[in-house]
Amino acid sequence: MKGKWMLNLDRIEDRFSNRFDNRIITIDSHTQGEPTRLLVGGVGSLNGTTIKAKRDDFEARFDPVRKLLTREPRGHRGIMAAVVTEPVSENGDFGLFYMDARRYPYLCGHATIGAVASLIETGALETGDGDRDIIVDSPSGPICAHTRIQNGRVESVAIDMVPSFVFDTGCSVDVPGFGAVPVDLVCVGGFFAMVSARAIGIDLVPANSQRLIDLGMAVIDAANQAFTVRHPERPEVDTVDVTEFYTEDSVSLSGRNVVVYGESHMDRSPCGTGTSAKMTLLHHHGQLAVGDIYKNTSPLGTVFEGRILKTVAVGEFEGIVAQIRGNAQIIGFHQFVVDERDPFQEGFLL
Repeated sequence: MKGKWMLNLDRIEDRFSNRFDNRIITIDSHTQGEPTRLLVGGVGSLNGTTIKAKRDDFEARFDPVRKLLTREPRGHRGIMAAVVTEPVSENGDFGLFYMDARRYPYLCGHATIGAVASLIETGALETGDGDRDIIVDSPSGPICAHTRIQNGRVESVAIDMVPSFVFDTGCSVDVPGFGAVPVDLVCVGGFFAMVSARAIGIDLVPANSQRLIDLGMAVIDAANQAFTVRHPERPEVDTVDVTEFYTEDSVSLSGRNVVVYGESHMDRSPCGTGTSAKMTLLHHHGQLAVGDIYKNTSPLGTVFEGRILKTVAVGEFEGIVAQIRGNAQIIGFHQFVVDERDPFQEGFLL
């Protein structure tokens, strides 16, 4: 053996940079177990003066980037990606829109927490220590993120969710092979079909994940066939995109949920928008008051802490503004590339 053998990392990096001119740069994190792939470079500036317009421009010109980041072999159906843009509001710190293997969601709580934590800890946002408020411009409007920072590390992030409301209750959908499923319809950025675990007789445990995923996707399809939903102030929000299975533990102000969305994905976290949806429904039924602390548990046992900040009117609906607190950890800094010989330049799903 001739001396100590080592890889020449400088040579690898130089060859990589010379070989691939176009690189998609992401910061990856997880929020209470649920991944966020934050796109921070590689597509240039986006046209538009609103986040929706920027998202529409991205979809028109860069939708293959969404697919390659959220599908195999570079990703998987469980990846939630988000794109950082310049702010569009007067007080905004940055803009953010969301995308998964199927669509462009209007709001994602865990990805917002992940984006804020990632940008602070990588120095993209210069905040200093202490309690700092960060304004995130999203497709659903500005979101205030209340961060706790110590020695440059994010201790927690609490986000004030967009106004949410109960659209309808006591509904039912017929799912082939299962039968009638009772649902309530709640809007938090987008529409949720809320399903009580007690009503369907399925425990919300990891062992039942595939049953819940299959049923959740079927409920989404059935709800969109059975109901016409509408947001009174945002006409583009007109589909049911998520199923949330939940327990009914309102007496102890805690509970568990399983959220299914995208391309047959089960959220690993308690789900920020899902926790807000559940709190909205509990408040509607008089089981949760303004100021109450609600602890929501994920399939992995991780917890989001929620609180109702205030009640609001959303068009003709009575709604709430919820705050969700959690945290995220960075797990990688990635440079994704596409070889011109690659047969899967937009990825695939199995």
